[in-house]
Amino acid sequence: MTAAQAGFLIGSRPIVEFLSGPFWSQFASRFRKQKLLLLFSLGSLVLFTLGIGLVQPVTPYCIVYVPEGNKTCQTMLAPAGKIIRGGALGMLKETLVGGSTKPARHRRQTQSPLVEKIIDLSSFDSEEDTIAGIAPEYITRDRVCNYNEDNYGILVSPPHSTRVYRQPAVEQAFMLLLILICLCEFFSSPALPLADAATLHAVRDNPAEFGKIRLMASVGWGLAMFIMGIALDYSDTFRNHPCPAENTTEKNYTLCFVMCVIFMLAAMGLASKFKFDDDMAAPGEVGGLVMDTREAEVSHVVAEKARARVTQSEGGSGSENSLLLAMKALASMHILLFFISVVVMGGGAGLVFSFLYWHLQDIGGSPVLFGILSVVNHASEIITYFYVFKLINKYGHVRVMYLCLAVNFFRFMALSILDNPWMVLPLQVLQGACLATVWSCASSYISLVAPPHAKQHAQYALQVGYHGIGKGIGSIVGGSVISVIGSRTTFVIYGLICLATCAGSFGLNKLFKYEGIKYGAGNFEEEDMDIMAPQGVPMARDGKITDAFNATTVVNANYGAIAQEDPTQDAYDRYVSTTR
Repeated sequence: MTAAQAGFLIGSRPIVEFLSGPFWSQFASRFRKQKLLLLFSLGSLVLFTLGIGLVQPVTPYCIVYVPEGNKTCQTMLAPAGKIIRGGALGMLKETLVGGSTKPARHRRQTQSPLVEKIIDLSSFDSEEDTIAGIAPEYITRDRVCNYNEDNYGILVSPPHSTRVYRQPAVEQAFMLLLILICLCEFFSSPALPLADAATLHAVRDNPAEFGKIRLMASVGWGLAMFIMGIALDYSDTFRNHPCPAENTTEKNYTLCFVMCVIFMLAAMGLASKFKFDDDMAAPGEVGGLVMDTREAEVSHVVAEKARARVTQSEGGSGSENSLLLAMKALASMHILLFFISVVVMGGGAGLVFSFLYWHLQDIGGSPVLFGILSVVNHASEIITYFYVFKLINKYGHVRVMYLCLAVNFFRFMALSILDNPWMVLPLQVLQGACLATVWSCASSYISLVAPPHAKQHAQYALQVGYHGIGKGIGSIVGGSVISVIGSRTTFVIYGLICLATCAGSFGLNKLFKYEGIKYGAGNFEEEDMDIMAPQGVPMARDGKITDAFNATTVVNANYGAIAQEDPTQDAYDRYVSTTR
């Protein structure tokens, strides 16, 4: 499957999730069967995960290595071995109905000399000819001497595998996977909001505890990735492989689907113990409530600076669309630039989660490395959780977003030039810290600047921008670009986009510094913010406000206001000075 197809499959998930969100929110609010809906969602996830794991195109051919004595032809197509379909049930049926295991032993004996000859075609590629991220490899006459497109059709071979597929079969598998993934995401999307709603209700007396509970998701994700990475490194043995080979780098990812089902069944057992009351929040309101759980950690000074950027707006008419009303309330150049920065960061998150391990495998990374990288990433997220608001209170939301964009630029430029996959470990520390900081910064900023009548929809727009548009479109567009120019060049392009977004936001924020902003008492610009003195003692500093006060005339009756030019007053002053 190409990177474009893989990116489309991964990117469609967050898009379907947010498109289905309003439907499930209305459904849960109307029927008030939250626990039943939660169990149904988790059960759907189990069933569709099993279905996705069973989708695989037929393997008609293998690549066979011709002995070295033949200089004109080194690789050839050979028919794939017979396999037993249907998993464990299929093998049991073959044993019982077939009546004997002799055919299976005979098949292994006849294929054993062939095992030494079956090869992975990508292992014969030189480093100069290999472009990380571009897959699969098309079978050509130059690579396989007995290949004829008229007889065999278009054939492709994935990297790190001995299988050869017909391209139409791969496209059929892609369409089937797309349907299953969209249905899976549609039916399972209420699970997380409902679980969050139950957790928020349980900690309603102390909402700050919610974030610490959610941290366990990062712990579970990191540990599961680490354990499965080790397991995958030892999963290179296939009992039912059509193209068996020694020293293969192909991994049996069926193990991942099985473990996912086991974890989901355990989650269903725990979810059955949740308590749902009638006064609980609807799934559509949960996202905003989650954002508000840490709003109190933002200092009062930083909060006032953030609110000073908002264009003042009224509630609007009741007939006006509430989401449109929220957009009008946030119609400020500064907030628009902040939203663009969040979407760009979300695109990087989608690109990394979809294709980082794809890229690392192409340059020699192993599943164990992927597991370690996941542990490092989530450990960094957990540590950042406890310190992110200290950073925001010290430098402000906008400056922190500048910092995250700059870190993303450095990280992706480094990813594009590294040849040793283990050197990515330090970059994963930056990734975990950066992504955790971006979401905490964005969610608290929007919660502060959104007017009360538009707050819920502004928070929903942020979720759509970061998770839906950012991660979804980032995966789709990133996969399409990788399939053409490779992952290294794609990382460079995204890094430059981050740099351009950072520089553009900084410049435009300076250019439109006073447009649409009403500064109240005690408010000053976020870009000119200094570190607060201990115990709130004001710091002596000169700035534009001080200069304005110094320019005030003594004879001006409006004490404390900036002096205005008055032709009559100037003429009187000149008359008095000349008469003296």
